[in-house]
Amino acid sequence: MKNVVVFGSTGSIGRATLDVIDRNPGKFSVYGISACKQEGLLIRQIKKYRPKFAVFTEKNSEKSRVKTKKAKYLYGEDGLEFLATLPEVDIVVMAISGLAGLKCTLKALEAGKIVALATKEIIVCAGHLLTDKKGKILPVDSEHNAIFQILNRENSGVSSIILTASGGPFLNYKGDIKKVSPEQVLKHPVWKMGKRISVDSATMMNKGLEIIEAFYLFGVKKESIKVVLHPQAIVHGFVKFCDGFVKAVCSIPDMRYSINYCLNFPLRVDCGLPGLDVSKMRNLSFYDVRAGMFPCFDLAKEALKKAGSYLTVLNAADEESVKIFLEGLISFDKIPILIEKMLAKHKRVSVDTPDDILSLDFQIREKIRIEAGLCR
Repeated sequence: MKNVVVFGSTGSIGRATLDVIDRNPGKFSVYGISACKQEGLLIRQIKKYRPKFAVFTEKNSEKSRVKTKKAKYLYGEDGLEFLATLPEVDIVVMAISGLAGLKCTLKALEAGKIVALATKEIIVCAGHLLTDKKGKILPVDSEHNAIFQILNRENSGVSSIILTASGGPFLNYKGDIKKVSPEQVLKHPVWKMGKRISVDSATMMNKGLEIIEAFYLFGVKKESIKVVLHPQAIVHGFVKFCDGFVKAVCSIPDMRYSINYCLNFPLRVDCGLPGLDVSKMRNLSFYDVRAGMFPCFDLAKEALKKAGSYLTVLNAADEESVKIFLEGLISFDKIPILIEKMLAKHKRVSVDTPDDILSLDFQIREKIRIEAGLCR
């Protein structure tokens, strides 16, 4: 039985991970869980899964004082790092949004853990710090998981990798994009995701960030990473080889498939998820992403060319702009404008340590709010 720690257990990926564990009876033990905002749900998860440890991000939470004999309570970043490096832990599922799990992820990899990594921000901002570690990253994102499944078994003669993108809720939208509401943006036509990633899917920043992730995860040239629009989201990724063959990985669009793959790696295990009926795979369509079609996507590609601290600027500017949009303080079309301004004003700085990254991240968030006229 593998001992699993689920960081961000109350979020969409965390809940999906626990569902997959439920579908694999006797194979996994929930050794530890953590949450930040939904502490009531965390308490319920503690009662159900009886983990050895539970981490509360907020030390002064009233709910975190609800004591139970079923778990030892830890708090904050120190608690995350302690739990991630315990010898008894076999797999760390990192599903904490943003950079809050950065140091914890590095510690887990240094301790030789398998890290099922679902947090884009960590790879985008700190991909250069994740290499040559004792542990192993297994990508949870369906697109990178698809590419990993192919390259883990055959990685010679690769000419390019191709990620697919659904195009989000506004791919064929005819209305005024300036007037769309947060509620409209969050209604993704295919996937059920958290708020930021749903907005990023609508702007296609999500796919831009995935290009950056693919660069660090798979060690291919930047210009060898392509994206095609695929509204049905059945094919998650292609690998094109030098001899003309192309391999693809397909599944029903549900994050539990890639989570199940990561938890059971290197084996394939049936956990009761519905299979893809190939006979019904009709009308699958693929389209090029044209320059200028999605400004955020173009900004991400430009940031990757510069790399270094520009990637942290890109991520922080996007995350804060999305937050402001969801608060109803800016219109949807202002998101790429704010990001572009931050990238244009930035002068390269050192990002050789996690603290360098976190400090720059904080500075850019402050600058975004100033640029948006929300503070002085």
